[in-house]
Order: sequence, then structure tokens, then C-alpha cells
Amino acid sequence: MKLIVSRTFQAILATSMLALAGHASSAEFQTREAALAALKEYNQLISAEPNFAVLYTLRGDAYYALNDLHGAAENYTHAIKLDAKQDKAYFGRGMALGRMGLVDEGIADLGVFIQRHPDSSVAYTKRGVRNIWRNNLVEAERDLTRAVQLDPSNAEAHDDLGVVHAKNNRIPQAAQHFSTAIRLDPSYQKAYHNLAICYYMTGQNPKALETVDAGLLLDPDSRGTLMLKSTILHTLGKTEEARKIEERAEFLPESNWTERSEVGTASALRDLK
Repeated sequence: MKLIVSRTFQAILATSMLALAGHASSAEFQTREAALAALKEYNQLISAEPNFAVLYTLRGDAYYALNDLHGAAENYTHAIKLDAKQDKAYFGRGMALGRMGLVDEGIADLGVFIQRHPDSSVAYTKRGVRNIWRNNLVEAERDLTRAVQLDPSNAEAHDDLGVVHAKNNRIPQAAQHFSTAIRLDPSYQKAYHNLAICYYMTGQNPKALETVDAGLLLDPDSRGTLMLKSTILHTLGKTEEARKIEERAEFLPESNWTERSEVGTASALRDLK
């Protein structure tokens, strides 16, 4: 019976590993239901093979997708204890720890992954974001520049590199990277928000309004972007329209952007992410 279980286990595991092949990041699930189904499957497999490290990495990915960061970190840690070569467990734990507020620990784990996979644009991007969170701008710029070098089509890296430039008051360079992120991924709402702030800061208010409206087409209920539009409208003398937007935005939740970080060059611009 044990032989039959092992063969079934190996067949399912092979399918799971093929789905992850070539990806640095945690497994992506299209729906919550898919993540829950995967979690149930990994629980069954771990019951049959409790010392197979990769299963804990995969279960960590499922917990991460369900936003159970503590569950994810625990599984990644167990995977590493069983097999220190579980590179993707280091990546996943670095992601989870950072979002749990243990940013330095997350940066260290991503560093292990990068040491073993120096060609991973995604890993450099994620470490760069966490360096922004720590206000380690020199390290962040180094990481994000490397991410763009490795993959010029990495829209997230361009957006976050723009954040670093903006924090250093290099607004034209920031705008260039935000524009590139939008060109690469026209659905990247955060990049529209950031580019609109760059236009506002340089006195290009009509372009700022046009760009902020494009961002709102993607997310009409983004509180931060609505407040930015209100600020732009006030500058353009459209006070009544600005007031109505403020009233609409007042009771909306804060924008739920993952991997967000503030530029914060002025109080009126504190929503730049």
C-alpha cells in the first residue's frame, strides 16, 4: 500500500512542480477557491510524506495566497529546516516576513535567494521594495536598477525605481520610469497615480489631471487617487468639483496596493505610493 501511495504522491507532486517551474515568486492562484483547494491537497500529501520539504514550500505558497502570512512563514521555515536548498522557500519567507513587518529578516531571506539566483529580476524587485520600506534608498536603487537591467519589461521594477528617484527629488527620472511602467503594463494603476503626482509637482496640471483620470478608470474607488485628483482640481481653480470628489473619497478605504511605499515629498503629496 505504501508503494501505491508514494507513486500517487509523486505523480501529483510532479504536476505541482511543473506549474512552478521557472517562477521565482510564490505560486499564483487565480481565485481564493483555487488556493483553498491546493491547501487541502498539500495537507493530504504532507500526511502521506511528512518529510518532503518541497511540500511545505508549496503549502506556504497557498497560505501566502490566502494572506495567512504566519502560516506561510511557518511552512517556509519548516521546508528550509528539512532542506536548506529550498530556494523558493527563502523567497516566499522573505515576502511573508516583509509584509509581517519583519522587513530586515525578509531582506535577508531574499538575499539568500538572490545569491543563488542572481538572474532573478523579480527577486531584486522585491528586495528593492523592502529597502524602500526601510528607507535604504541606495540599496533600493541598486536592486531596482539591477532588476530593470535583467528584465527591461519588468513594469513593477520601473515603477518602484521611479519611487526611489522621486524620494531623491529626481522628478524627471521618476516620471520616465512611471511612464515606462504604464507603457509596459497599461493596467498598472499605481503607476498612473505616481506619474500624475510628478506632473503636478512640475506644474503640468492638465497632464496631471489627464493621467489621474486614466488611473481612476482602472480603479474608480481608489481613495488616494481621488484625493490627488481633488488636489489637482483645487490648483486648477475647480473648487466645487474638487469638494465633491473629497466628499466621495472621505468614507472610502485606503488604497490596498501591495508592495506600496510612500514618496512623501510634501504633505499634499503623501499618497504617492
